Amino acid sequence: MRNFFALSLIAALWACSSGDPQVALPQASGVSGPGSGGLTQTADLDGRYIDTIRIAPEGWKNITPGQQMTITFEATGLAQVKQFEIVIEPQPGHAFDLESAVFKPQAPFITPFASGLQQDADGSLHLGGASLGSVVTGNQVLGTLTLTTASGVGGLTTAASLRVTLISIGPTSQDRERYEGDTLRFGVQVN
Repeated sequence: MRNFFALSLIAALWACSSGDPQVALPQASGVSGPGSGGLTQTADLDGRYIDTIRIAPEGWKNITPGQQMTITFEATGLAQVKQFEIVIEPQPGHAFDLESAVFKPQAPFITPFASGLQQDADGSLHLGGASLGSVVTGNQVLGTLTLTTASGVGGLTTAASLRVTLISIGPTSQDRERYEGDTLRFGVQVN
């Protein structure tokens, strides 16, 4: 029974929305924060299941080498949400100790992974959560990512960042809205 539960939860967390290429994907309609291609900490998604997602202003500013940082994702205007996935691309990957990364979803969302996330071979981090009980409506903290900067992050010639490349959210794995790509411009610059 335990294995069935874990497999069901994993499938719910990581299944993508409609695989039909004819279905138009919603795009972020507005963002706030720095312009000129800079990353923003708020994205106005104006979707059926979410209005806005933001990164809390505490926990990631003025980061030094070898320092632990936290990034908390807050959502407003949730409607009938039971699961979400967020994919983050660390740039450059060697600026972070990705092996120490942990994501803790906020109740009622849970995750089957010990660290709360899954890491791809390219270093991308998949964060997610699913509610096995009631749907989530209104404003809700989705969860907090904690990771450590590498000891050499201060000597980088380019800025280190954590860029969100996908937000997928909705009531089921077959019914989710996906926001992806550079149009999001959502994430944080670390140094």
